[in-house]
Amino acid sequence: MNRIAYATAIILIIVAMGAISYFAAQWDVLQELGSLDFVTLDNMVLALKAVIVLVGAIVADRVVGGAIKRYSKRIGLVEHIENVFKVIARIVIFATAITIILPIFNIDTSVILSLSALSGAAIGFAATQTVGNFLAGLYIMISRPFTVSDYVKIGNVEGQVREITVNYTKIYTPTHNLMDIPNKQILDSRILNYSKKDIVDYTFRVGFPPTLPGDITNAGLIENCIAPVIDSFYNRHKEVFVKKPEVTVATDYMGYMGSVGLDRLQRTFAVRVFFKEKDVEAFYNLQPELLNEIIKSWDEYSKKVTKDV
Repeated sequence: MNRIAYATAIILIIVAMGAISYFAAQWDVLQELGSLDFVTLDNMVLALKAVIVLVGAIVADRVVGGAIKRYSKRIGLVEHIENVFKVIARIVIFATAITIILPIFNIDTSVILSLSALSGAAIGFAATQTVGNFLAGLYIMISRPFTVSDYVKIGNVEGQVREITVNYTKIYTPTHNLMDIPNKQILDSRILNYSKKDIVDYTFRVGFPPTLPGDITNAGLIENCIAPVIDSFYNRHKEVFVKKPEVTVATDYMGYMGSVGLDRLQRTFAVRVFFKEKDVEAFYNLQPELLNEIIKSWDEYSKKVTKDV
């Protein structure tokens, strides 16, 4: 138990017991003076029960707050999310304490509970979208399909997760913009997480015409056109890439890679790159550069093959 909570409980109990002892000792005097007619032994017992309930609520709030703090630290929740959980727990604890205290003084709680239910229903109906986002945000924080700094694709939105709030998730896209996605929309979308620990394992496509000049095969295209560019590009940017990019004929992957490697529209190759999450800004700048160099290499190679034919 938290030491401060324990000390607070002891102090409040001592104060309550001291007050009761004082009034009990001065009972005759108070009656002769005719003051404090409401101070009866029964009322003091009721007050003591209420104090005990409040003390229990304070102790529970401290204990639950400490547990939330430890859990948040263990799973890496950001501070404002931790505070949201603490506020929710505090509201539940003290609302429970109030519902316990009111019957002690013979106050009918049915009216209060009815009004609370009606108010809650009205607020919930008026803020269905907000409540849905809030609950979805809590689910995302607990289930953790991704965390801050992960590189993800949510539906058609791709980028690095910069912030997860109870209502929205902020994605830093390849266009260098921050996009807020409602958490409810995230739960309704397919999520592809490219991050493994702090490394991003990302694959993008490169397309070529379906019919190639001469007798160029897929293997020949990779060997003479794509691979040399990748080797040169990797040697110039080793500080960004964890290891040399890989290239293969593209195949369908969870609907994100498109069709198979060859169809009536194009030949598709998959370029797989590995970079650290902290270097996502550099990758956003380097990926278009790599694509441009591959396209330039293809133009030069196709012209050479056509000329030889």
